[in-house]
Amino acid sequence: MTDRYVEAIKLLASDRTVERLGGIYALERIMRDSPKDHLTVVEVLASFIREHTLVATDEEEPLQSDHHPTEPVQAALTVLGRRPIAHEPFRIDLRGTDLRGADLKQARLDRVRLGSARLDGSDLTEARLEDAWLQETRLEGVWLDRAYLSAANLRAANLRGASLVDANLAQAKLIGTDLSTAHGCTTEQIQAAAVLDESTKLPAVE
Repeated sequence: MTDRYVEAIKLLASDRTVERLGGIYALERIMRDSPKDHLTVVEVLASFIREHTLVATDEEEPLQSDHHPTEPVQAALTVLGRRPIAHEPFRIDLRGTDLRGADLKQARLDRVRLGSARLDGSDLTEARLEDAWLQETRLEGVWLDRAYLSAANLRAANLRGASLVDANLAQAKLIGTDLSTAHGCTTEQIQAAAVLDESTKLPAVE
């Protein structure tokens, strides 16, 4: 198993897309074959995503709306989103990442940290984001403009400061979700969310 892990890491560090993909899927196999290596693989994949997707801070280079993750980054996101269920004492850290246009349908992203992440135009249909931290102290909220959140589970998620311009919230589960300072919400968006209760903190809708 150690030899397999070392070889997978070598592939992950390659400059060739096909070798990076091989390393990512080799790590997925290790994670499934060796539960004791689960946490290590999750942290390695999250680190790989952060390294290759940090949001540019140069104000002279505005973010473009038609962006999509590279093939290796999308593969790493897919593997994280379908990882085996296991006790994880930490939250997956994807803060400040540029994940615009990512395919995260049905991804398991509960308890993930996404403060300042760009998820504009991403597909989060039926994704699990329970208790996710989408804003943290001194960090801006997550960008979810034009994102597809239909039937997503956002139970107890922190969406303070999130941008939800033209986001699709149809049938999203918002029980206990904090949207109190989210912006870009409309009455139609909130009404389309099928599951709300008295614990949901809604913004002043536009």
